[in-house]
Amino acid sequence: MSELEKIAIAKAREAVMLDQRGSKAEAVAKYREAVQILSRLISLTDSPIIKAVYKEKLSKYLDRLAELGEENYSKEGMSRETSSKYEKETLTVERPQITWSDVIGLDDAKQAIRESIVYPRLRPDLFPLGWPNGILLFGPPGCGKTLLVGATANEIDATLYTLDAAQVMSKWLGESEKNIADLFNKARRDASTGKPVIIFIDEVDSLATMYQVEVGGEARARNQLLKEMDGIASKNRRDYLYVIAATNKPWLLDEPFIRRFQKRIYVRHPDTNTRRLILEHYTKNLKLDRDVDLSLLASETEGYSASDLYAICLDAHMATVREMFENELNEPRPINLADFRASLIKRKPSIIKENLRKYEEWYQRYGAV
Repeated sequence: MSELEKIAIAKAREAVMLDQRGSKAEAVAKYREAVQILSRLISLTDSPIIKAVYKEKLSKYLDRLAELGEENYSKEGMSRETSSKYEKETLTVERPQITWSDVIGLDDAKQAIRESIVYPRLRPDLFPLGWPNGILLFGPPGCGKTLLVGATANEIDATLYTLDAAQVMSKWLGESEKNIADLFNKARRDASTGKPVIIFIDEVDSLATMYQVEVGGEARARNQLLKEMDGIASKNRRDYLYVIAATNKPWLLDEPFIRRFQKRIYVRHPDTNTRRLILEHYTKNLKLDRDVDLSLLASETEGYSASDLYAICLDAHMATVREMFENELNEPRPINLADFRASLIKRKPSIIKENLRKYEEWYQRYGAV
């Protein structure tokens, strides 16, 4: 990969130089080569931070190709194609590569999910009363709800259907209930073969919110979801079909919907020790200067989510990569403490303290781990 990186840098430099000279055809050819190599690097790397760096550069070169009239390389064109494909489907089928080691902290949540999903899959004979089929994950945004779902699906080798509730309501209002029914019917067919199936509904409050005045389509979509949830919660069912829903606003959910989930798990924001572990996880493949103290950074990032911490590591790394490109160096310098602190100045914590109290109150009332 280091050789590919060097080739990509060389191609990009040539492209920029030719572009500045006005040699459009030659510049386009070099931009194309850089795009192809960066696309290859993105597919090869496992590091989300390095992958994001490659994607930023790829986006820059795609923009320039579009400006030069290369429509086939237009991000807008790519977005239209992706959007068209998505509008034909109501869900995405995924093969997650996330493992439990990627989920830092959240031990209570991980244990509750293992007891509900992993253990029954391993030893169904130990569960004569059945097992929970509905799990609700709630908590601040960016704290690991989606990672938990991916790791669970990977652990039991499940087919994972991901449904974005907000997009369903906005794009298919009037057809929402049909799409929800189609989703569950397909999942049931898959589960009938003995294959574990997880339906993950993100931003579920978009479908299950307490409306004072609601449009008919919204009510029908919610009622269809409730009906489907009742179907999979039957005491006589012994298949491996699960619904996992996630929300950042559990207090908006109505009572009938809440009752459909036997497990309601609070995915908490990271404490100081967890923040240190998260920082260690995201920087393990990065070159750090000796002055970088991750324990100190963890103590300075109160209120930052796991997603925020990833973004901080990405900012710090990209600062060194930017210097490398601008100064035409072969390798980026080690990341120092100042790089992290520069990111902290620009990037404020996303967790709202007032909402933490609301999460705790909701958990005390409805929590079921």
